[in-house]
Amino acid sequence: MRKKGMNILSARPIYDVTIWEEIRTRVRWKIDALVQSVRLEISKDASLAEFHGTQPVPWQLTEIMQQRAEGWLQRLYNLCCDAYKSGGKTPSEDFDRAVWTFYIEPLILDGRDVSVLNYTGSGLLQLLPIAVGSPPERRTFLKVNQKDCCLAIRGKLWETWRDKLHHLPPRINEAIAAMARANELEARAARIARGLPPDPVSPPTPAPESPQTSRLTEPLSPSPPPLKGVAETTPAPNSPKPAAWGSIQISFLSDERVQIFNGTSTETRNYAEFGFEDGRNGKPNQAWQVLRAMAVNRGTLPDGTKAGLAWPKVEKAVQEIRKVLSRHFGISADPIPFVKGMGYRACFKIDCSPSFHT
Repeated sequence: MRKKGMNILSARPIYDVTIWEEIRTRVRWKIDALVQSVRLEISKDASLAEFHGTQPVPWQLTEIMQQRAEGWLQRLYNLCCDAYKSGGKTPSEDFDRAVWTFYIEPLILDGRDVSVLNYTGSGLLQLLPIAVGSPPERRTFLKVNQKDCCLAIRGKLWETWRDKLHHLPPRINEAIAAMARANELEARAARIARGLPPDPVSPPTPAPESPQTSRLTEPLSPSPPPLKGVAETTPAPNSPKPAAWGSIQISFLSDERVQIFNGTSTETRNYAEFGFEDGRNGKPNQAWQVLRAMAVNRGTLPDGTKAGLAWPKVEKAVQEIRKVLSRHFGISADPIPFVKGMGYRACFKIDCSPSFHT
């Protein structure tokens, strides 16, 4: 669990060099071998080759390159995890920060932007130009837009893996908070324009009732209808006190189990215990499949390809996820709003722990 006060922007985290020293000699030769293997894979990658030779670099090639590069870094990270586990230890947040500082970041940033043409190191600037269609023997023919494509992907990977290995909350939380502040300011301006107070006036507190006017003798008013697509929010038994979505974190430990953080409370559940079991066969349902896809994509779902489902099925699955989460946490607000131009965005933190990829 993230340490209290840990924020890469406000407090310098601890980078334990002894962790890297424990695994450095065991992974160095494996990492060098993997880099050579990746170079061979790139030369045989039909998906990359299909878009080579097109100028400027098509967005499809950029997307393929970024996904391939994510996979390279994940494989390198897994090698570090395996080496650490072979020593009888379990990867932790301290381990992630050490691997980032002493290996992943140097690998990503090795080489200066201006040295792409004559770069001879073993970092990403060696692999990305090959992926964009410029092997070392043709590096002098690298186009400006190809170079810019490689550098842009490198920048995105640096940001993604820095956040991932420092266990920082997804940036969508900041965007959602900014949107909420903007909506609040707009509502205040509208109230002022109508001659109303800037902030809504709270209703007066009712006076204590006498026995003669007890509400028990009055007819009950109907309850307001629940949010569309969200079940009535009855908290699950023994669940923590309801909180805001921003304090919730769901981290996939494996394909079938998650760890749930609710403020200071922590619990671990499998898909059935969480409420995502298919009653017909006892396996995870499609809602669980979509939730897992959102975790892999760090809280977003722009289309159905990530989940391997047609969009109508994704929409139905998201409705089911809303019901389960609202029932479990006792929060009535929509946990997964649809943002135009972006797709579905989780209001809570959701990701995959390092154990998910091992």
